[in-house]
Amino acid sequence: MATAAACASSLLAPPSAPCAGPAAPGALFPTSVPSLRAYPRLLLAFRRPAAAAVADPQGAAVLEEEDDEAPVQFDDVDEDYEDGYGGRGPAFTAPTRPRTGKAALPLKRDRTRSKRYLEIQKLRESKKEYDVPMAISLMKQVANTRFVESAEAHFRMNLDPKYNDQQLRATVNLPKGTGQTVKIAVLTQGEKIDEARAAGADIVGSDDLIEQIKGGFMEFDKLIASPDMMPKVASLGKILGPRGLMPNPKAGTVSPNITQAIDEFKKGKVEFRVDKTGIAHIPFGKVNFPEEDLIANFMAVVRSIERNKPSGAKGIYWKTAYVCSSMGPSIKLNIKEMLDYGADSSN
Repeated sequence: MATAAACASSLLAPPSAPCAGPAAPGALFPTSVPSLRAYPRLLLAFRRPAAAAVADPQGAAVLEEEDDEAPVQFDDVDEDYEDGYGGRGPAFTAPTRPRTGKAALPLKRDRTRSKRYLEIQKLRESKKEYDVPMAISLMKQVANTRFVESAEAHFRMNLDPKYNDQQLRATVNLPKGTGQTVKIAVLTQGEKIDEARAAGADIVGSDDLIEQIKGGFMEFDKLIASPDMMPKVASLGKILGPRGLMPNPKAGTVSPNITQAIDEFKKGKVEFRVDKTGIAHIPFGKVNFPEEDLIANFMAVVRSIERNKPSGAKGIYWKTAYVCSSMGPSIKLNIKEMLDYGADSSN
């Protein structure tokens, strides 16, 4: 029965080969191979010191084991470790090199930052909430690139834009301007063409301008259209929509008063909306503006968001608020102090 069990456990012997019986005590390779779960243990077993045949004085051959190394023991193997072959074996830990330079930084996102960014972000405390004047002053301090950076505000709102009653899209007139030159194109017809040119529009046209846009002409920052041109402008939806240039009444780019619309965007009217994650990204000037001008523009943005609160907004409307320069670290604002500052400045 024991011999039959040994034959059944053999994996290498062909089915027709007779069972060779148990292996001799001094045999190097066993006649029966253990299961695959013990395969790594089998490899370690072959690493044991080989038995050497020594002749004794009586002329008989005896087996003598080398005493240089102790045989491998498997009794203390960690039962929770799997060796990857379906069995269990001793764990192996690869040697690691000590990290130096950016690789040694604790935050993973900082390992890809520039040296300039890592230096300037030390000027602000990452978890501290600042009031509006201090945040604007700190933002100007960390903006040290070779070009004039834009001042940006980022607000996370408690809104889900997939619902119609929680969508936020509006405009704000920045009292101190944007600091940028806006190139405006106007789609209109009849007498309003001359009015648009007199108001300072950079590009004015009708059907001819629509054909140019279809051909790939996009050398403008804002496209304003009169209401009577909207049926024709609808054919440009796939071209202008992804670029955010499609005229829309909520954005103030569809207006019967073309002259007023051009004047507002030239002076600093900015359109904003929340993205699919409920965050609004709004530029409110340049970092070379005086602090008073930046504060005035910023508070105009805050009041506009508060004034255009969607009807479906529930619970806490404001979640977080940050200001930053184009290439600088974000500076967190205290929501309560920001709203109180806005109420004081409006009074």
